[in-house]
Amino acid sequence: MPKHTLPILVLLWNPITLSILLYSIGWGVAICLFVWIIGVAVSNIKSLRVKVWAFNIAAILSICYHAELLFRVFGADNEIPNLYELHNRFYFNKPYLDQKFGTDEYSSRYRTNCQGFRIDEQTNADDSIKKCDWLFIGDSFTQGAQVDYEYLFTSLIYKSFPEKIIINAGISGAGLCEELNFYKEIGQKLHPKKVFLQIGVFNDFKDIKEHRASLQDYIAEKSSLYSYLSYQLSPQDETPLGRWMEPFFLNLQDNIDSNILYKPTSNKKEKDKDNFSTCISEFKRLVEANGAELVLILIPSKEQVSQRMFKETLKICKLKESDVDLQAANRLCAEVAQKEGLTLIDMYDDFRTSSLPFFLIDEHLNVLGHELIAARLVAEYENISHAYDYLSLGNYDERYPTLLADSVSLLYQSHQNRKYSICRRQINGNTTETLLNNFRELIHPSYSQSQDALLFTVGNQDKLQTEVVLLDIANGKQETLNDAGCSASIPMFNLDGSLIVFPQWGQGNTKPYIKLYDVIEHKEVARFSDGIECWRPIFSKGDSLVYYINKATEDSNFAIKSYSRKNGTKTMLLKMPYDIWDIALSPSGKYIAYAGNKDGNWDLFLFNIETQQVEQLTKTIGNEWDPSFGHGDDELFFAGVFGINNGIYRLKIAQ
Repeated sequence: MPKHTLPILVLLWNPITLSILLYSIGWGVAICLFVWIIGVAVSNIKSLRVKVWAFNIAAILSICYHAELLFRVFGADNEIPNLYELHNRFYFNKPYLDQKFGTDEYSSRYRTNCQGFRIDEQTNADDSIKKCDWLFIGDSFTQGAQVDYEYLFTSLIYKSFPEKIIINAGISGAGLCEELNFYKEIGQKLHPKKVFLQIGVFNDFKDIKEHRASLQDYIAEKSSLYSYLSYQLSPQDETPLGRWMEPFFLNLQDNIDSNILYKPTSNKKEKDKDNFSTCISEFKRLVEANGAELVLILIPSKEQVSQRMFKETLKICKLKESDVDLQAANRLCAEVAQKEGLTLIDMYDDFRTSSLPFFLIDEHLNVLGHELIAARLVAEYENISHAYDYLSLGNYDERYPTLLADSVSLLYQSHQNRKYSICRRQINGNTTETLLNNFRELIHPSYSQSQDALLFTVGNQDKLQTEVVLLDIANGKQETLNDAGCSASIPMFNLDGSLIVFPQWGQGNTKPYIKLYDVIEHKEVARFSDGIECWRPIFSKGDSLVYYINKATEDSNFAIKSYSRKNGTKTMLLKMPYDIWDIALSPSGKYIAYAGNKDGNWDLFLFNIETQQVEQLTKTIGNEWDPSFGHGDDELFFAGVFGINNGIYRLKIAQ
C-alpha cells in the first residue's frame, strides 16, 4: 500500500465533516471507515486504471459532500425548504416540519406531526393518528399553507362535527394520480368512513398520468445545494399579470392541450379527460372496497369567479371569449360524479356570489375561501352534525370541566405556551380568565359550592409526584392536604364544601388509598384502601358513601365500588369486562357517568345505580373522558381528544 493513501483518504473523507453533514456521528464514522477500507484495498491492486478511477470517484464525491456542507453552513439563507419526502409514485409532507411562510399577502406557520399531517402550534408533533373518520385528500388548496391551521376549512368544520377525527392530507402540487397512490399506501390504512377528494380547476384536469420519482428527485430531496442550483437554473414561470392564471396559458398550443376551459381541443386534452374519469373511477373502487364513501369537492379558478380577472386573462393570452367555456370542468366533473354515483360539492356558485375567496397574487384560498368551503360542508352534512357541542376555543388540552353556580361558566384546566393554567370562561364567550398558571402541572380543579375555595393538583403526573392543594380565594393562602412524604391527586369536594376526598400514596409509588379530609377542622377524618389500587373518589348525595374505582388484582379491570362512612363496608357496584375511569355523580344521585375503555378507546357511559343498567352515551374512535354533570341529570360536560383536535364538549342526555 502506498504510504500516502490513508492520509489522503482521511483528508478526502473526514469523519468529523461527514458527521456534521449527516447529523450522525455513527453514520459519519461508519461511512468513512468503509471508504478507507475500500481505498486501501484498491491501492494494492496493480491496475493503474482502476486506481485512477477509484481516486477520481472518491475525490469527486468528497468535493460534492464538502460543497453541500459549506452551502448548508454559509448559504443557509438561500436554502430552498424541502417540505416533502418521496414515496416513488407520490410524495408527501415531511414529518416534524415547523416552517413560517410569508409574502406581502399572507403570513402563516406550517407544522406537521410525525406522520406528515398538518397540526396546529399547540399539538405535540410526536402524537400520531392511527384511524380517522373523515380524510381530506387534495393539493395545495387543501393543504392551505398560506393560512394558519385554525383557519383551514378542515379545521373550521371540526367545530360542527366535534365527534369526528378529521385529517388534512393536502399535498402541494400533487395531481390525481399521486393522490390516488397516497390513498393506496397511506390513506386507506387510516380506515376513514368518508374520503373527500378535492379537485381544482387550476391544474387538476391536465397531465393526468402517473409520475415516478427520478434520480434527480431523490438527489434534490437530500441535497440543499442541488435544490438551490436546480431552482436557479430552471426556467421560471411567466406571470405577466403579476399573478398565477392557470388553467390559462400564454401559448396557444398549451391552451389547446391543457386548458380544460378552452374549447379547441387536442388528442392530449381528450386523453386527460379520459384519464380523469378513469382515475376517479379507480378512486371510488378503492375507497368503497375499504368500506368508505368518496365525496368530490370542486374548487373553481379565479377566472371562473371574477369577471375582471377573466377579462384581463383573455387579453394577455390573446384568446376569444367565444372560445372559452367556463363551465366545462364543472360539467365534466358532474358527469363523472353522476356516472359513478358520487356526491359532488361544486363551489362554483358559492365562490361567485362572495367576495374574492383567493389571494390576489397567490392562486390559493384566503381565509374567506376556507370559510366558504367549511360552511358548504357543514350545510351538506348538517343531518349528522351536533352529536354534541364543542365548547373550547382551540386545541389547548383543556380538561376536567365543571359547570359553575351561575350556570353559564366553566372551570377547567388548560395548557398553552408551555404553561399550565386553571381557567374560567363563559360557555358561549371568547374571554378566558386565568385563575392560576405555572410551568408545573396545574390539574384537576374544582370549586367549593360557594366558590370561596379552589381545590387542585400540582406536580408531575408522569412521575406520580403530585400534591393536592386547597386555595383560600379570600386571602390567597394555600394548604397542602397530602401527608408529608406522600403524593396525592384528583381531589373532590362534597356538595357543601366541608369535606374533601382524594387518593394518596407513599414514596416508591406504593398502592394508592383513599383519604378523607375535614376542611373546617383541617384534619384527616378517615382513610381506607382496597385491592392493589383505588382512585377517583367522589361523595354520594348526602355524603354517607364514597364512590371510587378499584383494581382488585394485577389482572383485573377497574370497577366501581362504594365505601360506607358509617361502618366501613365496601360494596361492588359495577364490574365490566373493560376498565372504568373518571366517575361522576349526577345531581339527583341516581346516575354515575364514567369513561370506559370498551373498544380500545375511551367512551362515555351512564350507570343507573338503582336499576344497575348501563347505557353507552358515545361511540366514536376518539377518546372522551373527564365527565361532569351540569345542574341536572340531562347535561354532561367532558373532555376529549379526536386525532389532532381536543377540547371540552357538552352532551345532552335523553331522559
